[in-house]
Amino acid sequence: MRIENYINLDGKKGYSGLFFASGSFGIVDGDVTYTVTNQDQKTIYTYQDDAIRLCAEFEVVGDVCVRRDSFENLSPERLQIHDLVSRFRLDGNDYDVYTQYSAWQHESEGSWQRLGTQIRAEACGMRACDGAAPVMGFHNRYTGQNTVFHLVPNAQWQMTAKKFPHNEQELVIFEAGFCNTGLRFSVDAGEKICLPELIFFSAKSKVDLDAYKLHQYFNKAYPRKKLPILYNSWLYCFDHLNIDALTKQADVAAQMGFEAFMIDAGWFGNGADWSSQVGDWEENTESGPCGRLSELSAHVRAKGMIFGLWFEPERAAIQSRSVAEHPEYYIFTGKQYLLDFSNPDAVSYMIDVIAKQIEKYRIGWVKFDFNTSIPVDPSGSGFYRYTCGQRQFIEVLRQRFPELYITGCASGGYRMDLYQTRLVDSVWLSDNQGPLGGIEIVKGTLKRLPSSCIERWNVQKYATGFPRYGQTEMTGVLFNCNNGTWDSIVAVDPSFSEEFLIGGPMGFSCDLTTYNDEYNKRWSDVIAQYKKDREFYQRASARILVDTDPISVIEYADEEWEQCVIQIFTKTVYANDLIVYPTVKAEAKYSYGDTEIDGADLLENGLPIKDLKPNFCRTVKLMKKSDK
Repeated sequence: MRIENYINLDGKKGYSGLFFASGSFGIVDGDVTYTVTNQDQKTIYTYQDDAIRLCAEFEVVGDVCVRRDSFENLSPERLQIHDLVSRFRLDGNDYDVYTQYSAWQHESEGSWQRLGTQIRAEACGMRACDGAAPVMGFHNRYTGQNTVFHLVPNAQWQMTAKKFPHNEQELVIFEAGFCNTGLRFSVDAGEKICLPELIFFSAKSKVDLDAYKLHQYFNKAYPRKKLPILYNSWLYCFDHLNIDALTKQADVAAQMGFEAFMIDAGWFGNGADWSSQVGDWEENTESGPCGRLSELSAHVRAKGMIFGLWFEPERAAIQSRSVAEHPEYYIFTGKQYLLDFSNPDAVSYMIDVIAKQIEKYRIGWVKFDFNTSIPVDPSGSGFYRYTCGQRQFIEVLRQRFPELYITGCASGGYRMDLYQTRLVDSVWLSDNQGPLGGIEIVKGTLKRLPSSCIERWNVQKYATGFPRYGQTEMTGVLFNCNNGTWDSIVAVDPSFSEEFLIGGPMGFSCDLTTYNDEYNKRWSDVIAQYKKDREFYQRASARILVDTDPISVIEYADEEWEQCVIQIFTKTVYANDLIVYPTVKAEAKYSYGDTEIDGADLLENGLPIKDLKPNFCRTVKLMKKSDK
């Protein structure tokens, strides 16, 4: 791609230049001079005066361009930043803009809107997906071309599309960087800070904004570990932990082929009110596990699975012992405390706390949750220094425990972003793990994260005694939880539940002992097959071919289209047949079942899908035979 198309150095304030910055050093806008250098296949634009240096580094990697910007204090004094964003100039003046809303159980909800004057998306707090997700797409209404920008948040962020008149022209500017709400970022003499990285590219598809390009880049730059088969206790029993009952779950999980078994929140503290002791990561000996975690860990590991525990290292309750012992490590928010990750001593303290538990219980999997937020960084740095400390926390733990598997969570998906997915192995998709709502969240998240990072969870319970149309006897039904609390349930065909889990780490959080022999065998077969296929999904990119509420079609493919897996999820069926147009190589032949078909034929005429059913999933696997 040509990066020159996104750069305007006309020397005009307000819309040209590569940055907008303001602070105690003055203002940097369009009327400054940049020097340009090329090195190691990168193009670097630099502005420098007596006080500061701003650098914009562009690197084209395959189909994407990566922009890495920095700010350096060259003065002998501390400087303060009030605004600091990267700037792009877009061709034309008539655009639709795509953004994503993000909230609890409503993660990754995307929509398009016409750009009238200005559209702004920003993190409303310290978690990157508080209120919005860091992606913005542009559809040029004149040319039909699309451009998508993905921000890799290392602080509280903002993305802004602006249209405004200039002389006889209308101009469109895109800016992204540190959120300027409450920003009073002090930068020491000689210090260099990095702006949020930006990944951008042109796209043909307005449906998924060619997210496969992002997937291919990310999978090569940050390859995933083997995608595991996981069990988590949370939606099975919430905080009502009974070691004997959990031991039975572990026995069934091992028989079905699971590889990791986790106890979620509620294992720590003293007595029943564990939530008032968040921050004290010591086993509860009075209730919950009652001091038997080591026993359960040994049992799980004897069954060939790794043992896991839930932690929330960044939060502490008012009554917690850790706050009383180390008040200097915490920030009071009015109702609770935050561990001050901008304090290196606090980071070291929590590393030792978590490492102690990892060693004690021989933990191989941790889930790091974060169930609070504040709107503005009290230090004024936009949580930049806090995020640097959080990165150090993860990196040091990885150095100490190289085989540790880490799940990232934050009240569901408030930290599903490209920065966190570089730190952790996978992310908790949402607290809404129902298949119907879940497939919508998966589609939205696939537009900005690779599939291999996104955990999917099966949350269901088998119940008997239900009438079924066309059957003379009462029968059993698998009910799926359809939200985050079991207050809503839904029954879908097993194919929907099974295929919903395909594509990333496969998880179960339910009562496995309620499965009858038929369903136990069926799930065991699904797990066994996924273990054979998971290397493909570990590297695969995803395309969303159809994105509607009644029907969703997702295609997974390797980079050379040697193998393609197409999932057709149906909720409501208004027509029995559908034609799907997969992405394949035109010059190749493909087989599915006993049928062979030319790639060119598939691209032109599509693939007929017959006999659709509601709440069902039809899967088609295409295998490349040969080039013509």
